[in-house]
Amino acid sequence: MSDGDALLFLLVEHDERAIEVFRTTLEVERRVKLVVSPTCDQALRMLRDTAPDLVVVGHDAHGMNVFAFCQRLRQDPALAAAMLVLVIDRDANDQRFAGLTLGVDEYLARPLEPAEILTKVHAALRLKHVVDAHRGDQKELAELHTHLRESFDQLLGLMSHLLDLRIPGAADRGRRIAELALKVSGRFGIPATHLRDLEIAARLHELGRVVFGQVGAAALPVDDWKYVLGTRAIFQQVEGLTGAAEVVGAVYENWDGSGHPDHLQLGQLPLRSRILRVLIDLFHELDSPGRTSPEAVLERLQNRVGTHYDPMVMVHLRAVMQGIADPDVQGRLKMVAVPELAVGMVLAEDLCTDSGLKLLARHTRLTLETLEVIRRRHASEPLARGAAVLREST
Repeated sequence: MSDGDALLFLLVEHDERAIEVFRTTLEVERRVKLVVSPTCDQALRMLRDTAPDLVVVGHDAHGMNVFAFCQRLRQDPALAAAMLVLVIDRDANDQRFAGLTLGVDEYLARPLEPAEILTKVHAALRLKHVVDAHRGDQKELAELHTHLRESFDQLLGLMSHLLDLRIPGAADRGRRIAELALKVSGRFGIPATHLRDLEIAARLHELGRVVFGQVGAAALPVDDWKYVLGTRAIFQQVEGLTGAAEVVGAVYENWDGSGHPDHLQLGQLPLRSRILRVLIDLFHELDSPGRTSPEAVLERLQNRVGTHYDPMVMVHLRAVMQGIADPDVQGRLKMVAVPELAVGMVLAEDLCTDSGLKLLARHTRLTLETLEVIRRRHASEPLARGAAVLREST
């Protein structure tokens, strides 16, 4: 759209007499800038550099079919607000109907009348005023949103700084947990709109320790699940952190229902909370005195799969930490119910039971024998999630 108060008027017309009628009529309108294109083809090239507010097209314009031109114009998002007027013969009702289906807004009938032309121009000016006001409102809202986002990020930074002052190393630990959580989440295909809450929960999950005074050698011990409830309580007081509060509040629920505070189990547990739980425990052990290798820690955590942890979270975590994370894993992976598994399918991930027992390794190609193993296990302990297989093998 044109800038300022001037209305940019594109006239697609080759008839010099018609062009002169428009020029003469618009001499009294200083708010209008008239640009003429003799053909539809040239007009399309002009549209790449200019975004008119009003486009008037003679039905017998040279070049491409005038209705194809109208369709092309309406398909361009940058011209969505432009007013489109078609010049037709006064009794051409079939052209009126055809134009309506292609986004034509108004019509001018031949012979052209200056009063009708000015009516359309004034309507376009009013539309331009509304569009410009709407654009101004959108700009103000975008600036306000940016300001609020910056203020919100500053608040999170302040919380992180406060946490690190009371518990040195907590901010860096939260950052590392958040980075790994996002990688594991990518393998589950968690929508990007849900990752912000997970990242905040990961970075600031230890904030509740400050509330309980769990700082320094003389601090009284507090159960881990109680300090995350402190974190949840803080988040719930801040607009914009309710999603993160939900994630962190369920961190210490266990896969088998033995956790706290609500004894949720299996699919009742938010997936992001299941991911965060494993990573919190992982870094707790990695940062403990007498540190061992990540591989050794993973083996110890594996003993809690099916009780504390979701088996599939451990599968994906191992894949990420072993450097075999596939950036397109969701595009190549397909979840298949056990009854639908077939010979020749290739497992995209380790196949584990809901209790954490590993049945088959990643990249195993299914045979009659392996299918029988899976089905026997499924009969006694249902594999509710099915199996992740490579899409190209199905």
